[in-house]
Amino acid sequence: MYFYNMDSISSTHPAEGMVNNLISSAAGTAGLNQGFKLAGDTTPSPGDLVAVSVREVNPVYPGLELEDGTEIVLKKGNLLIGVLGSRRALHGFSGHVPKSLETGQPLHLLNKGGVIGECTAFNRSLEWPTSLEYLGTVTRSGRTLNLGQFAQPFYEGALSEVPMVMILGTCMNSGKTTVARQIIDMFTSRGFRINAGKVAGVACRRDLLAMQESGASKVMSFHDFGVPSSSDMESLLPVARSLHHELSEDKPDFIVMEMGDGILGGYQVSTLFEDPEYISRAVCTVICANDLMGAWGALQWLEPAGISSDGYPILVSGPVTDSGEGVDYIEEHLKVAAANALDSKGKLCEFINEAVKKC
Repeated sequence: MYFYNMDSISSTHPAEGMVNNLISSAAGTAGLNQGFKLAGDTTPSPGDLVAVSVREVNPVYPGLELEDGTEIVLKKGNLLIGVLGSRRALHGFSGHVPKSLETGQPLHLLNKGGVIGECTAFNRSLEWPTSLEYLGTVTRSGRTLNLGQFAQPFYEGALSEVPMVMILGTCMNSGKTTVARQIIDMFTSRGFRINAGKVAGVACRRDLLAMQESGASKVMSFHDFGVPSSSDMESLLPVARSLHHELSEDKPDFIVMEMGDGILGGYQVSTLFEDPEYISRAVCTVICANDLMGAWGALQWLEPAGISSDGYPILVSGPVTDSGEGVDYIEEHLKVAAANALDSKGKLCEFINEAVKKC
């Protein structure tokens, strides 16, 4: 067990004496500037903070997002603090929290935000993620530090009537954050006050910072509730309801809620549709899809939840609308609106405005 202070490290431990010590954004809520100790050979849990050293850097995916949101390129030998969690990404890495931990054990960096675990699969375009060596679990006063100790409490009451614009995707990288940014930018520039949240995914501040930069007054995500990855949860409803409550507190004109990842997949987005009250707060839904089959499949899946083109405002966006051919097909054959977030801002703005006015 060794004492660490991230501002000045000295002594004879191999990880000490290094100047370049990094606190990931996933671990940034824990106040590590107060100092801490490391304990090895522990039974790990999702959300535990761990110290690791970088063994080999993946040259295709070498970045780490720091607690202030900036991104740096990792180097072999860097010492960093991350958070144990899972990831199940079609276009990234997959992995889980190990069953046990011993000093010197190999681990992997599963995302840029600093979520760490044992890699079990990877997209062929990325190959194996950056490899790490476990140095110890972060403790203070003899207690393992976990994100849950610094988290917002879950809210269990009824939801406010503040309207929500729900942004769904057929998978990751389908344009959800781009749509969210455009909506926020268009409406805040017209004097609306918009709050924004992200319900699912793996802890990283990039998307939240993008929404904040676009003008959102308040931004929050699942990470604020002590969740390093929504794939570690059985249901997203406690997080989703709590997010809506917190983002409604200052009475914004409406909330832009990005659901994260895809409707189907390992991040439990599908569980949101088990709660009629929560879904009823969505005055419209934007579906981001990469192709026509994805758009059609999303519409088919959502219909039993009451989200259908029959009397409910739905718009399809994302890469499928990068061509006018996609827009025309969606509107003619799928019978819902379609608009590209970059090329058809006016159409997107009018769609959202009409939905919010009717609530």
